[in-house]
Amino acid sequence: MSNRVRTSKYNCLTFLPYNLFEQFSKMANLYFLIVFALQLIPVPEIYSLSDAVLTIMPLSFVVLVSMIKDAFEDGKRKKSDKEENNQIV
Repeated sequence: MSNRVRTSKYNCLTFLPYNLFEQFSKMANLYFLIVFALQLIPVPEIYSLSDAVLTIMPLSFVVLVSMIKDAFEDGKRKKSDKEENNQIV
């Protein structure tokens, strides 16, 4: 039985799927993803690939910045956990 503290959310294999799930659990990100998907439907009267690209750019920027922030915070949590677990009691 181990008495180790673990407060980090991710590891190397789970970061991308769990973080994407968290990102698209937010209603604003999900809304822009749905709008992007709808713009990819080829309806001749309203279809424009440039509109789809313009929609995905801000969404991808927001998701990427949030992922970087989450990775940085999780790295700080792992470092704190390691310091806590290596203390002599």
